[in-house]
Amino acid sequence: MNTKIENISDTRKKITVVFAPEQVEEEKGKTVADFVRNAKIPGFRPGKAPKAMVEKLYSDAIKDQLERSLTSRAVEDINSIKDFDLYAVVDIKREEKDGGFELEFTADVYPEVKLPESLETKVELEPAEASDAEVDNAVEYYRNQRAKYEEVDREIRKGDFVRLSYKGTVDGAPVSEIETSLPIFAEQKSTWEEAGNENAPGVQGVVQGIVGMKKGEKKTLSHEFPKEFPNEKLAGKKADYEVEIFEVREKKLPELDAEFFKAFEVDSLDALKNKVRESIVNEKKSNNEILKRQFAVEQLMGKSEFALPESALEDERQSILEEMMMRFMSSGASREDIEKNKEALFDSAGKEAEGRAKMRIFLNRVAKANDLKIDNEDMSRMLWQEAMRTHTKPEELIKQLRKDPARANRLRSDALLQKAINFIAEKAKVETKAAEAAK
Repeated sequence: MNTKIENISDTRKKITVVFAPEQVEEEKGKTVADFVRNAKIPGFRPGKAPKAMVEKLYSDAIKDQLERSLTSRAVEDINSIKDFDLYAVVDIKREEKDGGFELEFTADVYPEVKLPESLETKVELEPAEASDAEVDNAVEYYRNQRAKYEEVDREIRKGDFVRLSYKGTVDGAPVSEIETSLPIFAEQKSTWEEAGNENAPGVQGVVQGIVGMKKGEKKTLSHEFPKEFPNEKLAGKKADYEVEIFEVREKKLPELDAEFFKAFEVDSLDALKNKVRESIVNEKKSNNEILKRQFAVEQLMGKSEFALPESALEDERQSILEEMMMRFMSSGASREDIEKNKEALFDSAGKEAEGRAKMRIFLNRVAKANDLKIDNEDMSRMLWQEAMRTHTKPEELIKQLRKDPARANRLRSDALLQKAINFIAEKAKVETKAAEAAK
């Protein structure tokens, strides 16, 4: 076997591997022997069919298997080269030459990454404490969760929940014909709004204007689109909305009584507040642990500059696009909506891909430099996380991974990167901000 390496860029190489005729014949002999041993031909017991007959009947399959075997041997040879670490094979060209066999690989390799002399970092985090105001807000949140909405026959007040319809026009033209991707600004045949809510998404002119109206009433309300509105045809324009009120409900908060406390398995307001405070503290501790890992990795990455393999960028871009598509589809967006926003999605994915690719390369080099290896426990944890993320039963996920080696390799890579992050986080020194500074 003869191997020739040419540099295309800092992270891409052309690698030519040539098998001599005798090496090809040797590998072919092994391949044919495997077929003879396993071939099922009428009139012959397994392994007893004539070699010439097997070669003739399975010629195409033998040729394909021979090429796969030679390719596998070539990849093993490339991986054994000490001058670089293979990141991904981008393309393979195969050619028979004078009884021999030539494979031309276009391959991306890991860049040279100069790691910091020390992986120790200093991370400043918010205190994991719960203020009285945070506890009180959480209690009110739980009351709001359990609120009842009673229908009323009176003028709408701020805070009431109102079922209504509206249809907008600008200079007599329906907003639905001007803005097709955001129907909330065009027309709603039956929707709920919280009257007077300054933070409500959508048409604030309607949300504020319905205060004082009554069930069954119709009215024209105005709304001015902000100058920075994404649709230039609507930006800064005044729209009129024909509104009709169908139903008005008043929110009734539950009393802080024994029945309410029972739902939280406590018997008093003080006990509830203590439970809420503990929950807030635990959540802040958990968030701080995530931030510690993030800040530590970002600090170290900021000290290293290196070229990124093209396939690393493309892998991340595709992964991000798939995530975006899933979010879009789960939010109710149609394929037409996605097609309209395709350019913006690609642009956003491209920007994010660079940061992700750099992090994966950096963490991989940290793992290699510190001889980090994944074990069964690491893989079990990663499989569980993936099963939770994809809402798939673990046993079903394992079946999927057996059929998809690329996805399985990605999970193994993710497990190693998690180990590298943990390794870095263990070396981080945490300083807690003073309470006043944290505010």
